[in-house]
Amino acid sequence: MSTAAVILAADPGSGFASPKYTAPIRGVPLLDRVVADVRTWPVEAIYVVLGSHAEEVSETCDLDGVTVVIDPEWDEGGAAPLRVVLDLVSRDRSIRRVVIARGDQPGVPADVVRSLIEEADDSGASAVVPKYRYARGWPVVVGSDLWDVFLRLEGQVDVHDVLASHSVTVSEVWIDRLSPTAIETPDELPAARP
Repeated sequence: MSTAAVILAADPGSGFASPKYTAPIRGVPLLDRVVADVRTWPVEAIYVVLGSHAEEVSETCDLDGVTVVIDPEWDEGGAAPLRVVLDLVSRDRSIRRVVIARGDQPGVPADVVRSLIEEADDSGASAVVPKYRYARGWPVVVGSDLWDVFLRLEGQVDVHDVLASHSVTVSEVWIDRLSPTAIETPDELPAARP
């Protein structure tokens, strides 16, 4: 069974002077940090969904060997990037599950993703989520049996809420550490922290 990573990087962010995904972390664009992490994961393909400032992000970041998907409806909300990438991924019959990751969350190690994929193999669950100390987090493994659910969504959505609202088997993997920080505002960039 083939597994692909899907990195969601379509939103504009809030308060950033330049596009959020080009914001530097120790001199390296945020999205480059995430893609570098994902390159270490046990996946066969990597897809990145861009939306806001797509041209500038793609020119600034190192996306060699990555399938870049441009979402023209990114401003609709979180459903649009999921729809556009899952529509493309579903055309490759060898891919049977995706690891959905946030493009603003560097630092997710390969061992976490390996544990999620192993749990998907062992349990047969439709989705597998990490539980960092007591809260569900990212990335999320989603099997192809759920892709139609995401393809029908519109507007602003949260993947965890979607999984909770459908009668599917969702398995959790306990991760005995805190979740890596998602960079949602400039203040959360490591250089901005005291």
